[in-house]
Amino acid sequence: MPKVILESAIYQEAAVIKSDPKKAIFKMTMQTADEVNQNKRLYPKVVLNDAMTNHKDKITRRQFVSEMDHPVPMGNEAFDGVRQTTVLLKEVSHLLRTYEWRNNHLIGELETTSTPNGNILLGLLRDKIAIGLSMRGLAELERRSDGTNEVKAPLYIIAFDAVSLPSHKSAMVDFNEMKFESKDLIREECGVICSNGVCYLPDYFDKLVESKVIKFFDKWI
Repeated sequence: MPKVILESAIYQEAAVIKSDPKKAIFKMTMQTADEVNQNKRLYPKVVLNDAMTNHKDKITRRQFVSEMDHPVPMGNEAFDGVRQTTVLLKEVSHLLRTYEWRNNHLIGELETTSTPNGNILLGLLRDKIAIGLSMRGLAELERRSDGTNEVKAPLYIIAFDAVSLPSHKSAMVDFNEMKFESKDLIREECGVICSNGVCYLPDYFDKLVESKVIKFFDKWI
């Protein structure tokens, strides 16, 4: 029988691509494949990739939504079973816009929603709080000789909830890049340097200048 899988999160500093007063678009690692996580589970890349492929239409229709935190068990087995496998619209905080693979890292581009929980997540991102993503799904587990569990196909992914304690250490937000809607000249304020609507932490900005990625007056940025 398939079991409900709840992962504690993947911690990361999300890379904020766009931000306005109402929402943010950010990138981060959602899951890693072919390695044992802190919950002692291993997700084969082929299993995880097939699960994501099955959600492509849902992603295109902007229906792959997730919640702020995993649902809290109430002690009622029947109720908890339904709740863990359901995303409540009133609890939604973000949606998945697109994804890609970078080696064994599943990278997602996500967007905060205009909901109470979406506004909370937006506030956390603006405050540079290191959040995590944690997958909620259904699959069978196979016990391995080393005591770990391998996730078997088919895997059904319910959500990638925003959480504070991840099982995949790499699933955290990366604040090195922040892109805002307005187009501005280079400026430095609130600890960041902005150029043409893209904002950088000062140390990261200096590295881009030195590596000739960005032209800053007579230097390349």
